Amino acid sequence: MQALNKVGHVTNAAGNAVWTKPYGMQHANYVGSAADFANQNLNLLQSAIYNGVTWYQIEQNGRKGWLDSRAVSLGEITLADRFHTIGNNNQLIVVTTTGYGTNLARIRTFERVNGAWKQLLDMNGHIGRDGFASQMSENVVQSPRGKYSIGTAFGRYGNPGTKLPFRQITSDDVWVDDSNSALYNTWQSRSATKGQWRSAENMDIPAYNYGFVINYNTDRTPGAGSAIFFHVSDMYTHGCIGTDQQDVISILKWLDPAKNPVIIQSPESELGNY
Repeated sequence: MQALNKVGHVTNAAGNAVWTKPYGMQHANYVGSAADFANQNLNLLQSAIYNGVTWYQIEQNGRKGWLDSRAVSLGEITLADRFHTIGNNNQLIVVTTTGYGTNLARIRTFERVNGAWKQLLDMNGHIGRDGFASQMSENVVQSPRGKYSIGTAFGRYGNPGTKLPFRQITSDDVWVDDSNSALYNTWQSRSATKGQWRSAENMDIPAYNYGFVINYNTDRTPGAGSAIFFHVSDMYTHGCIGTDQQDVISILKWLDPAKNPVIIQSPESELGNY
């Protein structure tokens, strides 16, 4: 059964939506307003041809009926329509791989417009050197699976036009990856926090010309992994998501915190978890 979250219109000449009864087909009749159908959660059960016309059998809230294909536009079904955890999100980034053990990724962006998901960008990228982690930790060179909110945007060359909170990187900036430090998994000034950590990642590097924080391990559980970003890269990363610099800039300009954006990163086989 195919989920339909994007139905363009279901109308007859009078402007009403009609579940009709073609000769020889047994089903329940239903007549209602077009608003009852447009961009609602409908299920396509089957299609049939009668007198040269295709009819769609549709179910909505337990009601079933047939719709004349000449009066209905089913619209495009996107990957985003398959997810069941994004009811409160209107922007979505999906990062997928063909399985475990590969760092080659596909990155797609989606936005909900008038209740319907639209796919926007589709690009190649990379994740951690050893692929997605079955158990993420500070000791693997892998990327975490999951659904995460979007944090602060950053860059070495100023705000490229993002609506996200933006922080410009300086030569003094580090991200603490010392699990024993009270500052674990936070962005700090090297000079201001001297002696408070044993190891930290330098932020003033080309990979971080532009990017944003993926809100992974925000509870800062020691050893669970740190410094997970979406940033510039043309090769595998140490656990982040990476892609071409211009694509990173395009995504930064598109992201809007008012639309509650999230990122889902997963092997394709596990997308049903979201």
